[in-house]
Amino acid sequence: MRLLEQLINKFRYMRSAHELLDGIQTQSTTTRPQLLEVNKWSTSKYLMKLVQVVGHTPYPVDELMLMAAAFEYHRPEVVIDIGTHVGKSARIWFELSRRLRIPATIHTIDLYEPSHVEYPGRKLGRYIRGLPVQQHIGDGYTCACDIIRAASPTACFLIFLDGDHSYETVQRELKLCQIIKRGCLLVHDTFYQPGSNYNHGPYLAIQDALPSLPVKQVIHLNTGLPGMSYLGLEHPNQGKT
Repeated sequence: MRLLEQLINKFRYMRSAHELLDGIQTQSTTTRPQLLEVNKWSTSKYLMKLVQVVGHTPYPVDELMLMAAAFEYHRPEVVIDIGTHVGKSARIWFELSRRLRIPATIHTIDLYEPSHVEYPGRKLGRYIRGLPVQQHIGDGYTCACDIIRAASPTACFLIFLDGDHSYETVQRELKLCQIIKRGCLLVHDTFYQPGSNYNHGPYLAIQDALPSLPVKQVIHLNTGLPGMSYLGLEHPNQGKT
């Protein structure tokens, strides 16, 4: 009886994942605006289903909305997710790719660092086990460069930075903007409020790096912790040959 109950619960869980994003209307690549616009009405219809799969931590609803909007707008062919942890962000990209029917190769990267206070141990990548997500162990920037070199020169990338949140590491990883030709970067934990004790490293790294980056649009979700920032390189239709 207990086994039957477990099977029923598993079916319900899988069904909720398959129904994710049912109400979304994808935008035609010919009608997309020149800059990212988050359609909060359409995304609000399905975000609670996404929460059922990955929860609301560490990505609150407004951040899930930005992640979904960036994915739909850029329609990336390659996703590079730096900072695997238990695999929630990688799982988000997988669910978006499947339900929006946007075929994307998803890579997630993390260090093998058992002594680190946030290292998840056996839970590393738990949310993506058994899924077609390529998991890498190593330095985020170095692995990302290898992935970019192996991809098509005209590929569109979505790069998500949520690993080491130090100023120096984020500055280094932001240089990936100079390597890819199309796509965007999303940076987590960028809330900025002068005088607070929160780590401002990611936000300050963005501000200092922006003058040297080929970024056309910046969006900061800066209403509260933990915060997320979007850096758009160019309109998705540009740069193709």
